[in-house]
Amino acid sequence: MKTILVPTDFHAAAENAMAAAVKLAKNMNAKINLMTMFKFPKFKYQLVESAVYSEEEYYALLKEDAEREIKRWQEWYPEVKIEGIIEEDFEDLIPAILSEGADLIVMGSEGANGWKDYFSGTNAQNVVRKADCPVLVMKENTSFEKIENVLFVTDFEKTGFIEVAQNLFNLENTNNKFLFVDAGEITDDRAELYDTARDIEKLYDIKNFDFEIYKHDSIAKGTVEFAQSRDIDLIIMFTHGRKGFERFLFGSIAEEVVNISEIPVLSILE
Repeated sequence: MKTILVPTDFHAAAENAMAAAVKLAKNMNAKINLMTMFKFPKFKYQLVESAVYSEEEYYALLKEDAEREIKRWQEWYPEVKIEGIIEEDFEDLIPAILSEGADLIVMGSEGANGWKDYFSGTNAQNVVRKADCPVLVMKENTSFEKIENVLFVTDFEKTGFIEVAQNLFNLENTNNKFLFVDAGEITDDRAELYDTARDIEKLYDIKNFDFEIYKHDSIAKGTVEFAQSRDIDLIIMFTHGRKGFERFLFGSIAEEVVNISEIPVLSILE
């Protein structure tokens, strides 16, 4: 792990994401690229600011504001290396995030009902869908103070994401719950699933392992409902974007979980 990318608008959800990124960076000896974007508000400028500033002056003020915020966060977290990145075309938010080539993206999200621009649920979903690296999504009301109870959501068709998560987090002392959400497709004896779970436990040498099947008509809602009922601190799930036709279409499931969960969600591309 070398680089953690934190896209930010410096609001509450982004502050939570930055705090989480700092903890991860310290644990992994990684640097943080703190990226912010602004769009020159031509309409506002024409109505109000043109009486005071030239277009070049107003543009420079916006950039200075962004630089000031980056410096403030750098001063807040002197224990990690933080490099500021300012992008100047708001319309290219997703391509800008993906072009950084980060090893991990940590971003805030206002969720399904958030304001429509920088940290909308839609933008978080798009990053989860398109990123080649793991993506950790934080909400405004969530924190990363502790990781005691971790939930892996899986159908056991894809398991490589487990090892990726183990490399990102120290999971030896956490309670590691594995969940299979039954949306009505299980008709046979469930013993085979439990046998598979035990094989996974041994294969990845998972400590404090537990496995449960949870029945719900929605994979995403069932995941969040289960996590809330078990005091889960972090949800981990795989995604393959929109490229495959696997059992749960886990790309879209991960996106929905990111949008509705108040619990931090780590999605990992398989």
